[in-house]
Amino acid sequence: MNRQKIGSITAKGGFINEADICRKFMEYKTDIEAKNWLLAMGYIPPKIQKILAIQIPVRINLEKAMALGVSQEKYNETIKFKKADVQIKIEITVDDVVYAENISLKKSNKSAGFNQVDKRSVLTYQKIWKFDDDIAKWLKLFTGDILPQEILSHSQLTIIKDKRRLFFPEIPNDKRQKIIAFFVKNKTLIVSDILRGRGALSAEWFLVTRKNCDNTIEWVLKDVNNVCNFFSQGDVKISPKGSLKIGRITMQRKGGTPDPTSLQFKINPLALFEE
Repeated sequence: MNRQKIGSITAKGGFINEADICRKFMEYKTDIEAKNWLLAMGYIPPKIQKILAIQIPVRINLEKAMALGVSQEKYNETIKFKKADVQIKIEITVDDVVYAENISLKKSNKSAGFNQVDKRSVLTYQKIWKFDDDIAKWLKLFTGDILPQEILSHSQLTIIKDKRRLFFPEIPNDKRQKIIAFFVKNKTLIVSDILRGRGALSAEWFLVTRKNCDNTIEWVLKDVNNVCNFFSQGDVKISPKGSLKIGRITMQRKGGTPDPTSLQFKINPLALFEE
């Protein structure tokens, strides 16, 4: 099965979005890109009887979730870990079986390649990944959820860069190494959660689109296992700007509004074009 494909779309105007992706899949019989995407997923377009493509909303009520194949029992976990933007249901003529594929869509351009892939409070991540209260405290100091003046002495406060939060080099070495050790030990789980997700609406495919200067759009489609492996590559270490690098993923303080003290994880999806 060919599980990777790169191509281009001649599209003037804005980026291709979730609605465009759904429309193209629904028109797979005449749409060249949709045919290529299906081939990359391992399907043979002439054997497909029909496709139903659904744009998955950011917020999903229980009724909508059940229509997307989520059981009531699994609703809470699925919504918490949802990563798919589009779901396509493919009916094959030969055996009348309906297959569902979940796709995460990432849009970038060459001047601003980084995308946020997950953002939550430190407390929420603590509940998910089960790190201890000591790690949680220093991550909260990193995000500013706990202010440095609540922990540090006056002499320590005089040498930090920002009175609202700590950068990783400003965290005591033993605490910093403890945080790094946690992310090293749990890298596979963490990368999977922030890129693939969990449950019925986890992502199985990454479709990355890149807008060029002439307004044409290039795309790359890869299965999520390939994507997780790619972004896992590399050490867990402190970045030059004082955040944490987890392979090719950056963990940093969110900043800005409306939730400046959240942790956020960012990737450069354009790197998948060069893999």
